[in-house]
Amino acid sequence: MLDKEKDFDEFSRAELEQFIKEKEQIRKIVGQIGGKPTTLGKIFEIVMITLVLATLIAAPFLPHHLELPAVELGLVLLSIKIFIFLRNEAKVIHFQFWMLSSLEWRMNDMAKRLSSMDKNLEIITKKVRPE
Repeated sequence: MLDKEKDFDEFSRAELEQFIKEKEQIRKIVGQIGGKPTTLGKIFEIVMITLVLATLIAAPFLPHHLELPAVELGLVLLSIKIFIFLRNEAKVIHFQFWMLSSLEWRMNDMAKRLSSMDKNLEIITKKVRPE
């Protein structure tokens, strides 16, 4: 009994380690397509926010003929930032959809195989034990 518990514990530990490895691989893939900000992405975020805030805060203090262009520049930068954010989110959502579709196909295939195996088992059982 003790050996079975030890084997099960080792099997569970190995299974958990495999799950963690797969999770890290998926996290890296999602990070590469835009799900997790990289160092360059973080720098870009900070620069964009700084530029937007600088143009919008400085606009009232600029000469009258530069006030409106400063606000417009801030809004254009903000629009670009929103566009980039939405594009990255679309990539991540597409990847997640692809993963879920792939899992669904595999599950359906396994369900068909299991059903086929069940039918074959019934046929074999009837041949071995005729009623």
